[in-house]
Amino acid sequence: MYIDKLLSICTSQDLGGSEGTSTILGENSVDLGAAKNIAKGKQLYVVVTVEEAFVGGTSVDFQVITDSAAAMTTSVAIGCSSGAITTANLTLNREPIVIPIGNALSVTTDQYLGIQFGVVGTFTAGIVSAHIGFEYE
Repeated sequence: MYIDKLLSICTSQDLGGSEGTSTILGENSVDLGAAKNIAKGKQLYVVVTVEEAFVGGTSVDFQVITDSAAAMTTSVAIGCSSGAITTANLTLNREPIVIPIGNALSVTTDQYLGIQFGVVGTFTAGIVSAHIGFEYE
């Protein structure tokens, strides 16, 4: 899979310290005006890697979002998600979480793509990175 550092949605984002049921916004967004055609017709994915095991809490739902503004605070729409993944499965060195986003991009008129984390429970640790990627032949 090809991943470009310029298509980073979040890098080493610490989700530890979250309490209760909440939504945490990823630190970056990607301008789809530039990124939509990068894969030249191939399926695009958001690839999430766990860099520090999650401790505490119940689950995290990794949600791919779009918005008309880069800050991702205007009219956020969830395009697709991983579904709830339990803390026990968010361990260091686990396989990356791969979320296909092709269909979500084809129907959006929003310019920016990002990620948000739907957390349930109180986490004391958990660091992730997320990038846009595609299969490279």
